Amino acid sequence: MPPELIQIVPPGEGGVFDYAQCLKAQWALQGVASKMLPLSAELTRQRQLTEHIGDALALPGRQILRPHSVVLHYSGYGYARRGLCFWLIDVLRALRARHRNSLRLVVVFHELFATGPPWRSAFWLSPAQALIAARLARLSDAIWTNTEQHAQWLQGVVGEGPAVRVKPVFSNIGEPVSLPLASQRRPVAVVFGSQSTRQRAFDALRGQEAKLRRLGIEELIEVGGGAVTRETAIPCRGTGRLAVPELRDLLLQSRFGLLDYPSQFLCKSGVFAAYAAHGSVVLDTCRPGPDTDKLVAGVDYINLATLPEVVADPTSHDTMAIRTARWYRGHRLSDQARELLALAMPA
Repeated sequence: MPPELIQIVPPGEGGVFDYAQCLKAQWALQGVASKMLPLSAELTRQRQLTEHIGDALALPGRQILRPHSVVLHYSGYGYARRGLCFWLIDVLRALRARHRNSLRLVVVFHELFATGPPWRSAFWLSPAQALIAARLARLSDAIWTNTEQHAQWLQGVVGEGPAVRVKPVFSNIGEPVSLPLASQRRPVAVVFGSQSTRQRAFDALRGQEAKLRRLGIEELIEVGGGAVTRETAIPCRGTGRLAVPELRDLLLQSRFGLLDYPSQFLCKSGVFAAYAAHGSVVLDTCRPGPDTDKLVAGVDYINLATLPEVVADPTSHDTMAIRTARWYRGHRLSDQARELLALAMPA
């Protein structure tokens, strides 16, 4: 009887849920069935996690016979307000005690812990959030994360324990095979993502519109639900939510994709992944930071703060977009799904 593969995700929609859905679909294409289990403190109080796994793995006599793998997608704020999900540690320890050697736990760390200045709550919550992440790492049989910085911290936590795998996130909206050159696309920049992600980009854009004009950008196109304040001198229009095929087509027709994200964490941005997969020239409005994860500002993407006064011919953007798309293809969804599956269900 084959082992059972279960993905645990935070409740509700969002990037982590979409990420897990993409894995589920890809594993199905590879001939492996899996289940997704949204988990919250309330469900835990109802003992639904252990019951769900017990029902999935037990024969009619309720004797658990099959080995099974759990892939936990971790983002603290998804599981608890303020990211303080100590209950999750208790649940996993209970699973360990109940299933003993038949449980294999892989934790995918989408986030570790928040940081911020002393006047922000993140500063005071960070130690407790870090403690939760460390305990999760030490409970794991295998660890997967999305940036070199996260991997270094996690490896320091587990020491000589399991090696930490690092893979930038993949695009949740597909990976086109054929990409038109950036210079052949419309001179517009797309801004999409969650409401807060888009608002952050527009806030950071204030005062930098002249740089967009130097790049030849004639219009901004905002995609997504929820009201966003767009105070910009560049013409801008909103489309609201778009179906995935429409969003793909828009990205393939647009020369630029704009976001505001720290350089050392670009690899955990699903928006950045989507731009890279679709061959867009990525514009980052965030202040310059260290180059990591084989991405270099000015070579693989444009940081607006360091944009030169004299901008090269638009055809030079082709080289940048091609480099970024090639970088993306090194960790596309099908390859990541296969590697993560091998971690969760080793031969």
